[in-house]
Amino acid sequence: MAKGIVALQKLREQAATLKKYHPDWSFNKIRKTIGCRHSFVSRWVRRDQACEPLHDQSRSGRPPKADAAAQEHIVMAAQLPECRTAPDVAAKLQQDQHLSLSVTTVKRVLRQHGLQHLSPVARPMLTDSHKLARVKFAKAVLRRHKTSKRKWLNTDSKIFHLHEMGRPLRRWCSPGARGTVPRPKHSIAAHVYMGICYWGSPSSCL
Repeated sequence: MAKGIVALQKLREQAATLKKYHPDWSFNKIRKTIGCRHSFVSRWVRRDQACEPLHDQSRSGRPPKADAAAQEHIVMAAQLPECRTAPDVAAKLQQDQHLSLSVTTVKRVLRQHGLQHLSPVARPMLTDSHKLARVKFAKAVLRRHKTSKRKWLNTDSKIFHLHEMGRPLRRWCSPGARGTVPRPKHSIAAHVYMGICYWGSPSSCL
């Protein structure tokens, strides 16, 4: 249940309870106490006095486009190595099972089964000593290469990637099954300091 619906349900119960324990209170006084409109208080207090439920009635809605069998196929296809994204899952179902489902429907079914589009956690995590070492390296590069502008790139991004090599790919899985991967070590070193990026091989930076 959404947070807004829960808060609205509590306001209804508060209005009905205040009127029950304080029969002499007016709707206007209850409205000022709980901070809502006069029509809101009068509607739900009268419903409570008539022994009607204070919660919303369930709505039927449209039938789901993916039945139980289709949902099972979606979850099974998401576990395949070649199906890492929702479009890949939808294309796989269209090819193998002849199920024409939208990407939005595939995502909704996967989330209903507790799956998320996650990437493995890179280990080890960066420590404060690693961050200080990177800042120290960037400061050294700024001092040594003030005149050379061929290897400098201005950027307003704090995090960016030069290429896809070594990046862990995302897949649909539960948070407990995302796993870990070793932190990638690229042959290209990228360091950001004060909005300026310097790139080059680590040996050329020493």
